[in-house]
Amino acid sequence: MTGPARLGGIARAFEAAKRERRGAFLPFLTSGFPDLVESDRLAAALCEEGADVLELGVPFSDPVADGPVIQRASEAALRAGATLAHTLGQAMRLHARHDTPIVLMTYLNPVLRYGTQRFVSDAAAALVDGVILVDLPPEEEPELWDALRAAGIDTVTLVAPTTEPGRLVRIAERASGFLYVVARLGVTGQGRIDAALDSILDRCRELTPLPRCLGFGMDLKTPIGRYRGKAEGIVVGSALLETILEGSDPRSREARARVRTRHAGEASGAFPALDQIPDRIRAPGSRDATGRARRFDRRTTRFPVRPETTPDGGSRPAAGPAPAT
Repeated sequence: MTGPARLGGIARAFEAAKRERRGAFLPFLTSGFPDLVESDRLAAALCEEGADVLELGVPFSDPVADGPVIQRASEAALRAGATLAHTLGQAMRLHARHDTPIVLMTYLNPVLRYGTQRFVSDAAAALVDGVILVDLPPEEEPELWDALRAAGIDTVTLVAPTTEPGRLVRIAERASGFLYVVARLGVTGQGRIDAALDSILDRCRELTPLPRCLGFGMDLKTPIGRYRGKAEGIVVGSALLETILEGSDPRSREARARVRTRHAGEASGAFPALDQIPDRIRAPGSRDATGRARRFDRRTTRFPVRPETTPDGGSRPAAGPAPAT
């Protein structure tokens, strides 16, 4: 059996949910959507409303695994000028105010264009907790996988109901943080829950003690309760973004994001109501159960407000602290 190399922010978040006898809620937000400034406000709102882990999607022009809703959000973010550098800067700014673990979900192309070594270094400086490389098989780019783990960044891998047993072993070996279990065949937000989902969840548990999170098409209508004991969390992306897209102005979009996050916590009885989530998880600037300050307070007091501008007109996060060891 394989497991996480360290008890990092993601592992602590799942442990907290386990102690409270609930599943973890992982909202997905496209970084830079609907614009660079409002994206920060929306992400902060999700953290404040009780997200256990926040997934930030790096917008990409050819998102082969994404459905129409996330594609629309990515198109808006790209028009607004969002880049991988912006997403890294956003993660750093969020960690300056919230201790919610942040996972970047990206295709490989933006990472290669950014530079793999530079990406790992800047992700560590931005205190990114985990990375999902959507289209990178576990056998390819071993230097990148190893560099991320060496930098203390969890490598979250995807498992599908159609994943063959032999391949599942290799995927589990690459994983840390949690396993992202694709619950529906097709692109995000589309399709129906696969009949083989129960067996793939059981097989994942045989191979690794890592938490199993259901994603791709999860929403408030999904019968989450039947997966208690088989999955430790859910990822909600398209349903959340679709709600935000319906907002006509920044205030209404933020309100929709907050309400949707609260309702997700109550879906099918799998998660507690918002008022049952302890303040130490929800409130910005609170302390943990031992009374210690939040993670960002222990590591540094210096965070940039905006990414630096590079000579070629692009942007990248300003130099940040190395992660605590």
